[in-house]
Amino acid sequence: MAHGGYAKRRVSEPNQAAGSSRRSKVLRVEKKPKTVSIKNQMRSVERFLRKDLPPEVRESLVEKLEDLKKQQDAHTRLAVERKIFLRNRKIKFFERRKIERSIRRLEKLQRTSSAHVGDTDIAEQLSKLKEELEYVRFFPKNEKSVSLFTGAEDSEVIEKRDKMRSKPILLLLLLVGKS
Repeated sequence: MAHGGYAKRRVSEPNQAAGSSRRSKVLRVEKKPKTVSIKNQMRSVERFLRKDLPPEVRESLVEKLEDLKKQQDAHTRLAVERKIFLRNRKIKFFERRKIERSIRRLEKLQRTSSAHVGDTDIAEQLSKLKEELEYVRFFPKNEKSVSLFTGAEDSEVIEKRDKMRSKPILLLLLLVGKS
């Protein structure tokens, strides 16, 4: 045989202990202990509560169950916020960029304009754009974004936008942003 090289092949020697002189080619990864999901923990606590238990054990299990429910609520809320954030991220980015460009353009126009007649108009536009920027930046994470630039003629979109602007948290953030 031309390529076989059977004469040079090593045969494992029986007197060698496994892994003593050579390293194994397989990397040994230490296994992590499995984490039990919140849902499974809740199910096991509920099963345990069905049994006849002393009152102090039952109270501690009820507290544990309430804590697990709070954790699950927080987890689902974060999942919804993340889903909405990922869906609206691109839209919010483009809206923010448009508003920032308009602000820069108006500020440049305000610096270069020598006539003070248009300054009040430019200042009003600037304040309106800054409010819109705060609207985009601090929009609630758990609600679908309502665009500022699309659907300008649609009455439903205008109503949604005005409704979102009138919410207390947005008003508070807009007022904090002005000062």
